[in-house]
Amino acid sequence: MATTKSDYFLLDGNSFYTETDVNSATIIRSGVGKALTQTEKDTAGAYYNATKDEISYAQIYNLAFGANFLNQMGGSDEWMAKALSDPKYKDAFKKATGKTGPNINFAAAKDAEKLWEPSQQNTDANGKSARSRRSPTLRYPLNESRTVKYDYMQVVAYKHEANTMQSNTDKVSPLSFKGADERIKTSVGRVFLPMQPGLSEGNAVDWGNGTANPFETFGFNVAQGAIKKFGEAQDGAAFEGAAKQTMEKTIEGARDMFGGVTGNDIASYFAAQAVGNASLFTRGTGKILNPNLELLFKGPRLRSFNYQFRFTPREKEESRVVKRIIKFFKKNMAVQIEKGGLFLKTPNVFKLKYIYKNGLPHPYLNKIKTCALTSFNVDYTPDGSYMTYDDGSMTSYNVSMSFGELNPIYEDEIDEYSNDMGF
Repeated sequence: MATTKSDYFLLDGNSFYTETDVNSATIIRSGVGKALTQTEKDTAGAYYNATKDEISYAQIYNLAFGANFLNQMGGSDEWMAKALSDPKYKDAFKKATGKTGPNINFAAAKDAEKLWEPSQQNTDANGKSARSRRSPTLRYPLNESRTVKYDYMQVVAYKHEANTMQSNTDKVSPLSFKGADERIKTSVGRVFLPMQPGLSEGNAVDWGNGTANPFETFGFNVAQGAIKKFGEAQDGAAFEGAAKQTMEKTIEGARDMFGGVTGNDIASYFAAQAVGNASLFTRGTGKILNPNLELLFKGPRLRSFNYQFRFTPREKEESRVVKRIIKFFKKNMAVQIEKGGLFLKTPNVFKLKYIYKNGLPHPYLNKIKTCALTSFNVDYTPDGSYMTYDDGSMTSYNVSMSFGELNPIYEDEIDEYSNDMGF
């Protein structure tokens, strides 16, 4: 399908253009005017086109420009956040895609001062990148075909942010906490991996047996009524009346409960309780108290996800990338120690996404909440024998890892009518 290329336009001093088809548009960062930085290329990974010296930053999948109209491609997390929140960016995208009028010409717009004040993002006072060089973007395998698109798995590591109680302004209970997905902010690196067999999910809820014998039920009803009446009492006379009503209800309830019970049963039950052996009541009467057994909801359960990846380097550079990928996971799952050694800090956390070949979240695979990497294992001799290349790199690596979600899945987070698989 033919696409329409816009004129170049500026955003914060960097040049962009869009390629628009019928339903979507791709925002492309060009080296025209201002060269691409190495940091941009590292962040973009496979989205950097070395031949054209361009980066596919993001896709506008919603040309109506509703909420969250962008899908991330090779743009940084910081750029995406600004593109989705700054109306100046949206206006530029609308003009470039022809949704609000003619495209802005690069030079003409600058001369007419229709662009915005350039503000170099993520730079220090000397104009150099302030982005940490410890935030790698890694991909396996290397040298994938740019003409044949594949599905892949994206793993992004984030610094763990401690939880805090939400305020009343959040229109929720003041005793609630923010979910992990709401707290993550700073990315410390990402890895793109090929899809593997055995992709699965398991959902479970914790249920358990619950019992309540007649004595417990009777005691609960008495206590509930008493607490309610005493809470409503406003003065001494009302308090005395509440106590009298509670006593009358207790006597009446006991009369009703024991009305059809023989004296021997009552005596046997309380005698067994007195000596601390409830089974004596059953021995003496051949009966048990009705436990009113019911399967009761206990709480949610957290999901876990297990993966196995086979790395077989085909060249020296790919061997180095595999080594860096292994170290990436080991480093980000490791416990951090504070200066002085008095406290240990929570390891970094991870966001996992299944990406379809068009660069968007996979429509037929589940989404995953923020996870902790709970185990990571490497088999350096998966073929049953010790084999290396000339430089010492292993010929194969078998990596297995387990992730656990930090928060459970709730009913209101699953939309039956959405176009994706949901959580």
